[in-house]
Amino acid sequence: MSLPNPWNLYNLIGSPFFQGILEASDHPTRPLTLFVGREAELQRLLRAIVGAGAHSTRHAIAGAPGVGKTTLVQELKAKLIEDGYFASADYVPVLSTDTPASLFLRILASVYEILLLARPHLADNRSMQEAQALVRVHRHASANLSVSVAGFGIGGGGAQNVQIPADPIAGGLGILRDLFALVRTAGARGIVLHLNNLENLTDAEAAHAADILRSLRDFVFQQDSVHTLIVGTTDAVQAAVNQHAQMRSVFSTVAVAPLPLADVHSLLRARYAALRLDPNEPVGLPVDDAAVDTLYAFYRGDLRGLLKALEEGVGASLPFGAAAPAIGAARPALTLGTILPILQDRARAQLTMELPSRASYLTLWGTSDPTALHTQASLKRLWKISQAAVSTTLDEMTQTGYVVRVGTKERAVLYGLSGTSRLIFAG
Repeated sequence: MSLPNPWNLYNLIGSPFFQGILEASDHPTRPLTLFVGREAELQRLLRAIVGAGAHSTRHAIAGAPGVGKTTLVQELKAKLIEDGYFASADYVPVLSTDTPASLFLRILASVYEILLLARPHLADNRSMQEAQALVRVHRHASANLSVSVAGFGIGGGGAQNVQIPADPIAGGLGILRDLFALVRTAGARGIVLHLNNLENLTDAEAAHAADILRSLRDFVFQQDSVHTLIVGTTDAVQAAVNQHAQMRSVFSTVAVAPLPLADVHSLLRARYAALRLDPNEPVGLPVDDAAVDTLYAFYRGDLRGLLKALEEGVGASLPFGAAAPAIGAARPALTLGTILPILQDRARAQLTMELPSRASYLTLWGTSDPTALHTQASLKRLWKISQAAVSTTLDEMTQTGYVVRVGTKERAVLYGLSGTSRLIFAG
C-alpha cells in the first residue's frame, strides 16, 4: 500500500505523469498494460522477427529523445516472450569506455541471464557454467591471470582454477555459440538481444561504438535465432549503426515518430484509471486537456519531457496540509494559466544556474524566434561570436538539454530549441 500523498486528492495512488520505462505487466505502478499506440511499429517488428523463422534479424530503433523508443521495445519483448521467444526486461548498455571485449562479455552475460530466467534448470549445463565463470572472472581480474572461482566453472562443484584468456572474445566465442544452441534445444523460437544507451554517447563515442559493433557483427548479431534490437536517437543510430556499410547491409532502421496527440490523451486516461485509489470514486483530472495540448506543442513529441513538465507543474500546484480539501471533494482540473508560470520560473532559474555565461545567447534565440532552426553558421551571425565559440556554446546547450539536434540541411547539422527552452520563451 502506498503512503498518503497529495495525488490522493485526485483519487490517484501517485503521480500519473511518471517518466520511467514501463515494466512487467504486474508492476504495481508502471505495468506494460499501460502501453498505448505504436501499432504500426510493433507489427512491422513482429512480422520481421517471427517471419525470419530460425534465421537472425537485426533492427535499429531510432527516434528523437524521449519519444518512447525503449518502452516500445519493452512491449515488443513482452509480446515475443508470449510467442515463445527468450528475452528479459533488461538491456545491454553500450558505454563510452567500451572495447570489443567488454561489450562482448556483457552480451555473453545477458544471454546467460536470459537463458537462466527462462529455463532455470539449465544452471547445471556445462556451457552455462563456463559462461558464468568467464564473466565473473573478467569482472574481477585482469588478462592472463589465473584465479580461483568458488562454485563456478566447468563441473560446477567447489573452487575451480579458471585461466583467463588474453583475448576474452576468442575464449568466449565457443561458449556463446553453445548458449545460442541451447536457446534452440530448449524449445525457444529465438532469443532477443536488446542494446541501448546510444543517445548518451558523444559523436566521437558513437563513432567508436560503430567500430565495436561492426567487429561483433558476424559472430554475435548474425547467429541463427538471434534477434538484435539496438535503440538510440536518430543521430546516434546513424553514427553507431549505419556508419559502416557492413552494418547498414544487415540492420534495418525503424523510425519511431512522435506519439500523436490523441494517443497522448489516451495514455493519460489509461494511467488515471490504472492508478485509481478508491475504485468506487471517480478520478479527478489533475490538468485539463487544453494545457496538455499546449505543452505537447512545446515538446514536439518528447513524451518524457512533456510528462516531466506535467508532473512538476501539477505537483507544485497541489495543496498540502490543512489547505488540502478532503479526498473525493470536487476539484477543477488545473489550467495552463496555473502551471505555466510555475514551469517558467523553475526553468529560468535552472537555466541561469546551468548556463550562467551562455543564457544570454539562448535568450537571443528564444526572443527572436523560438521556432527557428539554426545551423552553426546562422547562429554565428545571430550571436555575433566566433565559430569556435558557437561550437562550444552549442555543445553546452545540447548537453544540458536546452537545444536539440533535429536533422541536417545541405550536410550542416540543424539545431532547434528543446521543449524546456520553448516553454521558457512562451508568451
